Amino acid sequence: MHKLIITAHPSSKGFTHQIAQTYSKASIEAGHTVEVLDLYKAPRQDFLVFEDKDDVRPDQIELRNQNQAKITAADELIFVHPLWWGTTPAILKNWLDINFSSGFAFAHKDGKVIKMLTGKTARVFITCDAPAFIYVLLANPFKSIWSMVTFGYVGIKCLSFDVLGNKRKQSPEKLAKFLEKVSQIAKD
Repeated sequence: MHKLIITAHPSSKGFTHQIAQTYSKASIEAGHTVEVLDLYKAPRQDFLVFEDKDDVRPDQIELRNQNQAKITAADELIFVHPLWWGTTPAILKNWLDINFSSGFAFAHKDGKVIKMLTGKTARVFITCDAPAFIYVLLANPFKSIWSMVTFGYVGIKCLSFDVLGNKRKQSPEKLAKFLEKVSQIAKD
């Protein structure tokens, strides 16, 4: 199985990168191939702005084509990001807007949605600093958005959704335990 890990945290010291590294290592140990795409180190995609879909700059079309080829090659997509203002960082939302585009990830035909990424699976790992009770309020709607709206619209099956709340207040032992959980999930 080929896995594409998409990370979205501007600091290389962020815990999201440790999650991505742990997931990658455990996946490779289990015999899978892995590519890690750090959105803050990858070539930047412009925010989606156009009057006509053919107005997009050629270099941006090529970058979109490269990312869509990565998505196509992946059997499983793993998204690792912090929870900011109750949602994904803007760079990840923009990446989804551009690369999960009409004609690639979905299409409309006769008033119906054609899901074009069926057969793929996804996992989501999120870090946040909110207290546990706030996480409970946000996590269920956020999980539904990822599972039913984003993945559901394009035909991807969400296999797991894990959130590490109160991240800054976690002990090293609890952080290590979360990474152990990540490792076990990666080996499935």
